[in-house]
Amino acid sequence: MKAVADDIRTVGWSISAVLGDEIAPPWAYTVGLWLSHQGPELVMYGLPLEHMTVILNSVADRIANGALIEAGDQLDGICPCSLAVRPVHASWRTTSMFAVSDRYYGYVRPPYLQVVWPDRRDRYPGEPGFQFKYEGRQPMLWLPLADNPPGVWTRIDQLS
Repeated sequence: MKAVADDIRTVGWSISAVLGDEIAPPWAYTVGLWLSHQGPELVMYGLPLEHMTVILNSVADRIANGALIEAGDQLDGICPCSLAVRPVHASWRTTSMFAVSDRYYGYVRPPYLQVVWPDRRDRYPGEPGFQFKYEGRQPMLWLPLADNPPGVWTRIDQLS
């Protein structure tokens, strides 16, 4: 937690990364944006950690420089594709997905937004025609946990 607190003190946020394995793809999320810049925290899933770190730092930098990022936004100019911003339903905050954030903030649960990437046809998870080979790499956190398709993300706490 010292490294997280040092990052937040120095930069204004920290990126917590969870390595993927044969069970679950990797994910990464910010800690500290809400405290330092009164912006939402951000989470992203299913890409290499290096890519998600660059993307989350780019979006966080926009927030730190006054940009208002909200659910429903499209983000351009960060990577070759447009990224979608989706809300994170409160039911997901009962899982261990945000363990470092939960430890840092204690009982406070700041709002999170999910940064979502499209398939090669520019369709996002949950949209008709989303390419099957990408299914399950990103949970649909905008849906309540109980309404998500059963899979690794809905069972994440049972798998650890």
